[in-house]
Amino acid sequence: MATEIWPIEGVACGPPDLVVDSLADRVIKIQVIADALPAGADIALQATLESVEDNVEDIKQHNHNVERWWGALAGPTETNAIEANVTRPFTVTSGADTWGTAIPILGTADNPVLTNQTEFDAHRILIVDLDDQVDPWRIRFIWGAGTSGDAITAGQWSEAMVVAAISPGNRAGGAPIDIRMPQCAIGLKMWAQSWNNTTGEVLDFFWGAHGYPYPPP
Repeated sequence: MATEIWPIEGVACGPPDLVVDSLADRVIKIQVIADALPAGADIALQATLESVEDNVEDIKQHNHNVERWWGALAGPTETNAIEANVTRPFTVTSGADTWGTAIPILGTADNPVLTNQTEFDAHRILIVDLDDQVDPWRIRFIWGAGTSGDAITAGQWSEAMVVAAISPGNRAGGAPIDIRMPQCAIGLKMWAQSWNNTTGEVLDFFWGAHGYPYPPP
């Protein structure tokens, strides 16, 4: 087992597989303690055990999963936005030290993952071109059932920051970057926006998704 770094929880820190192993070991320890308690005295421990088991399963599904990557449909809309291609990325245009216009990157009729999966998350993006290759960028991803404005007001968004490279011309370094967001129901919409210190700067990207449950039923 990996080295414990939180003495109370006893959970390891490190690569995902080490965390999963550590959590699984913790489940076993809790179960042994619960089994040794008198009848009726293990209710709280059982609840803790079930919570840890749920967390282990979530981590396993997130890390031992498959990805599906998407480019833009010609003329993406809030009904249909994605297409499997490598020639037409999504394009976001910045405001001047503020967010630019939100564009749809997933529509209500789109399924970005496998058949029979009911939830997804946008796991990573690959930036393939950007006008400003010197200054920092902010990229925001929004999800919801109504308008992008409603979702922003409700706090249903996550963001990342990127800089092209020390040497202009390297774009975003050629590697995907991670996106943090909750698992969302298939059928929700997604939008993207960008922020640069100059208005009208363009950034192009593809995005990849994880689906849940995995494997699908």
